[in-house]
Amino acid sequence: MTQKATHTSHTEHLTEEIKHLEGRLQQTDPNQDPTLYRSLYCMISLRQMQIMAHASSQAEQQRRHVG
Repeated sequence: MTQKATHTSHTEHLTEEIKHLEGRLQQTDPNQDPTLYRSLYCMISLRQMQIMAHASSQAEQQRRHVG
């Protein structure tokens, strides 16, 4: 598997996980279960940061190969 395919697979996995977490977040009442709501919100934010970090890492590797 190439690096690009690995990157796409990893990003797709994180994207699917975000969608799943967002669905759970929408079904969670922050007044009834504030701890779960905050936890889901934080997990979504973390996954988004992981996608951005992975993309940044891939871009840096591509710059090294070109330069």
